[in-house]
Amino acid sequence: MGWRFKRVLNLFPFLRLNLSKSGLSTSVGPRGADVNIGRHGMTTNAGIPGTGLSYRQKMGGKGTLTGILMVVAGLGFALYKHNWDVGALITGKRASTTHAERTIAPRGQSATAAPRAPRVAAGADVVAAAIAATGTLYISRNNSDLRSAPSYSATVLKRMVKGSTVTLLATSDDWRKVQDGATQGWMRAGTLRDTPPGTKKPKTAP
Repeated sequence: MGWRFKRVLNLFPFLRLNLSKSGLSTSVGPRGADVNIGRHGMTTNAGIPGTGLSYRQKMGGKGTLTGILMVVAGLGFALYKHNWDVGALITGKRASTTHAERTIAPRGQSATAAPRAPRVAAGADVVAAAIAATGTLYISRNNSDLRSAPSYSATVLKRMVKGSTVTLLATSDDWRKVQDGATQGWMRAGTLRDTPPGTKKPKTAP
């Protein structure tokens, strides 16, 4: 019992400095799937967000392999939540939608998110530089985000199903303006391709 002290300093993405009465330690990795390095050695920490369940194991002791597997599983879950986009996971710019904000769609169809007010300045420079284009594009990744603006912080209008098609309206930088039914929005170029998933692009003559 008595006074306690703890302070966490975010130095870089995935790198945190922990200050407490027991000493100084460093955490590497996203919260919920990180490795802590301190004067008592290395410790793996993994947890399931929203459940309160977590697993902590000191490296070198019994259960080390389990601790490592739990951290790997935690990293995989974090990537899944960020649509398997490592850059978005590191920067933390992926817009989140809660279960209450999502509309549950039938199996095989994309789920839509309830409308929220988009940030006015989101991707304004990308929109200004957009060039009109036409064509049909295919979704290359399941649960790809169709956003209201070309920005990771923009509202998610729909989560697209792999293999479905959208109509190309404009291109700008790493973003594409597309239309799906009556909905227009922006998607990252990396989630789109001009041929159906699983087919090889025809080779061009030298």
